[in-house]
Amino acid sequence: MRKQYLKLLSTIFTCCLVLCARQGVTADTAAVTDLGKRVAALTREVQLLEDQNAIEILQRTYGFYMDKALWTQAADLFTDDGSLEIGASGVFTGKARVRDYLLSLGQEGPQEGRLIDQMQLQPVIHIAADGNSAKGRWRSLVMAGQHQGQAWWGSVIYENEYRNEGGVWKIAKLHGYNILYSDYAKGWAESAVASIGPEQPLAPDLPPSTGHHSYPEKFFVPFHYQNPVTGTSVDMDTATPELSPVEPDELGQTLSDLDTRLERLNDVQSIERLQHAYGYYLDKQQWDTLANLVAEDGTIEIAQRGVYAGKKRVRDNLDLYGEQGVHNGVLHNHIQLQPVIHIGTDGKTAHARARALSMLGTYGGAGVWGASVYENEYVKESGIWKFKHDHLYTTMFTTYNEGWAAAPRAAPGVNKDNPPDLPPSVVYEAFPKTHIPPFHYPHPVTGAEIRAPE
Repeated sequence: MRKQYLKLLSTIFTCCLVLCARQGVTADTAAVTDLGKRVAALTREVQLLEDQNAIEILQRTYGFYMDKALWTQAADLFTDDGSLEIGASGVFTGKARVRDYLLSLGQEGPQEGRLIDQMQLQPVIHIAADGNSAKGRWRSLVMAGQHQGQAWWGSVIYENEYRNEGGVWKIAKLHGYNILYSDYAKGWAESAVASIGPEQPLAPDLPPSTGHHSYPEKFFVPFHYQNPVTGTSVDMDTATPELSPVEPDELGQTLSDLDTRLERLNDVQSIERLQHAYGYYLDKQQWDTLANLVAEDGTIEIAQRGVYAGKKRVRDNLDLYGEQGVHNGVLHNHIQLQPVIHIGTDGKTAHARARALSMLGTYGGAGVWGASVYENEYVKESGIWKFKHDHLYTTMFTTYNEGWAAAPRAAPGVNKDNPPDLPPSVVYEAFPKTHIPPFHYPHPVTGAEIRAPE
């Protein structure tokens, strides 16, 4: 819809210029001035869409860093005066104190036998009228534990604040309300911790800002926004800036730039839809349909099975996961979550980091949990986005009954009956071992390359 509106504006602009030229009227007529105002308003709207995307990347990246205990990188996502408050732990103010708090949670970097997956889900983001601040509500599903120790379920609601500093969005306030924390083996009906207090040895700078309780005690996390249908406002008091009309001699270039920026935003949405569609086809073992999402020279690499090159070989790989089609008694869910998508400067290539939560099993047989991270590449051919490289890294794989702390399984390896074209491109082991799948993008705030602490 927005691209259609933009094209309409471009057509109007061209017609105005032609009409002015024919009638000997200068380009500062009322019609052109009005067009300049509309283009300025559209420019602001596009900027807000880009800001929304940047905030989603920021928060989802926080989750990926927390998974691997990249405490310093996570702290660097905050403003210098930012704050962190988790549960009833109290408030830690300033980036340095945020880092101190995170370091108090355990040794920095991935550690063998430690699992701390923190999925960042379900964003509701509102950006202030001036474009300098924002608020966001998120849900986090946590799968944590220690090998040969305990496994834990966790659920957190975040009510966060963000700030735009020099065109870079940062976390100004991260406030996580622990909704649920329970032992995996016993489940939340029997073992939920009613109130999570400051168990860490580090004292906070300020006491908790709110009273806090977790399930089974009742507690309501306040919303930063009103009902989106019946409500009228968001809890942010900033004035809408007055927009200056785009000058007549700049309209052409501005419209061209907006066309490109909107195209990139549409590309992000298209790739997210592509990844989601992939998950739905995978759920129901629609192998032929799924293989058609891949470019002719595309590849697939799942876990440690190796690389299958070309669409035909991608289809061969899919046979490793069962017979094509929907079958009674078979559960094969692969939920696609937390995408961080970047479009190449040419607009024809892209990368995405995403997460999969898998629920697998056969009725009357075994059930399995799986957690994985994608680092995928995509290509745009004749205006259509396709998979170029589908690469999934297994984080954890375990039986449902025993859980990840007691019975983790190795990542699936090379199949001798249906061998790959190339060996695995990266050799690693799943939990209780640990591995950081390489990030395709630098730190969203510092621009630094992300590596495991030495």
